[in-house]
Amino acid sequence: METAKDSVALMLNSCHELEGPFLDYLRLQIGKPVWGVGPLLPQQFWKSSDSLLHDREIRANKQSNVTEDQVMGWLDSKPHGSVLYVSFGTEVAPTKQQFQQLADALEASNRPFIWVIQHGSGRPGPPPGPPQFLGNQPGSNDVVFEEEGYFPHGLDQKVGKRGLIIHGWAPQLLILSHASTGGFLSHCGWNSTVEAIGRGVPLLAWPIRGDQHSNAKLVVNHLKVGCMISDNLAQQNIKKDDIAEGIERLMGNEDIKTQAVMLSTKFQQGFPASSAVSLDAFKDFIVNLNAH
Repeated sequence: METAKDSVALMLNSCHELEGPFLDYLRLQIGKPVWGVGPLLPQQFWKSSDSLLHDREIRANKQSNVTEDQVMGWLDSKPHGSVLYVSFGTEVAPTKQQFQQLADALEASNRPFIWVIQHGSGRPGPPPGPPQFLGNQPGSNDVVFEEEGYFPHGLDQKVGKRGLIIHGWAPQLLILSHASTGGFLSHCGWNSTVEAIGRGVPLLAWPIRGDQHSNAKLVVNHLKVGCMISDNLAQQNIKKDDIAEGIERLMGNEDIKTQAVMLSTKFQQGFPASSAVSLDAFKDFIVNLNAH
């Protein structure tokens, strides 16, 4: 609020359907208009709430060891709501040691899973450049990562067809909109969070830094469409058993699944109605501001 004191208004990438009480509180505290005009996602996301989304039609196809068709074929082979999707985005992730705990938990679990591992995951510092694929052919397993990045050697052989490990880019919108996906282990970056909410997929929250912690609290405590990976986040000491218990706590909780589906119905008519109203209010505000 202090940094916004010289502003005439605030425009935020959210909506009243998700953060209504907090947007209202902010407006009352600063005494200025506060407009939630999001979530700002591709138009196709809002136009196809009851159907599969194909990322290749929305986002540039980046390098990966699998094709979108291969991912869809794998999902088609799994029971409804059975798959845990695991992804930490492109900029933040657990440490190598925590990744190994995650690999051990996924191996011990009986749940089907998709695990997306970005190039250089687990290493400190900013994200590295893209992975290199021998022959530059998507769908090839001939992928070369920097040695210092995490790689779950042998996990694919141990879990067989129960797991799909994706190196590099993954068709996240396709995965979240597929009926076989029943949960999302996520760092709770804002885009990933609202993509999951819009598709009725409950979240297992593993926040790493920044707004991810408040996003996780929103998901777990306010919206009640997810649960935390552990109560021990402050110590960054999450172990295999914490992860395994978190997976079962999410995937076996019918109340959370029901709440997630109910919340997603607010977005079945497309872009949030409250955000459309806020955009109109913003236009009127600009006209009046220019007139004076």
